[in-house]
Amino acid sequence: MQRHHIDRLVEDLFTLAPQLHRLVDLEVRRQLDGVTSAAQLRMLNELQHGPQSLSSLARQQHVSPQAISELLPALVERGWIERIPHPQDRRQQLLQLTNAGLDAVRQAQTQAHKQLTAHVAGLSEVELSIVAAALPALQRLLDLAKRADEGS
Repeated sequence: MQRHHIDRLVEDLFTLAPQLHRLVDLEVRRQLDGVTSAAQLRMLNELQHGPQSLSSLARQQHVSPQAISELLPALVERGWIERIPHPQDRRQQLLQLTNAGLDAVRQAQTQAHKQLTAHVAGLSEVELSIVAAALPALQRLLDLAKRADEGS
């Protein structure tokens, strides 16, 4: 592929990726309560993988620990996140989704999935085939970028 085609493809990805992300985020946030921020949603999503320290969550989200600290009170107040003792270091605490938080996130994701499915269903068969064929390449691109990011 010629350089100008690659440049155009990258420009299109820069345009489309945030739009898709906003569409999904907006729908999940709407299903949760309409006031949960995108940053809080990312934190809830990350904590689905298990408890984390504030600092590791901050690294994962590419923000400062202070930014995470500012997002926590509203989520703790809603009963979606709790602080638990760190098993190896009594001076530290871990952040963990509560059952209520996990239920809220999963219900919101299910509803958002239904909404996105309705949007995707509006595509033609040819468009669906093109999107389906592109997904493995997009996943490979994201994997390569993640490995490069982890290596730096």
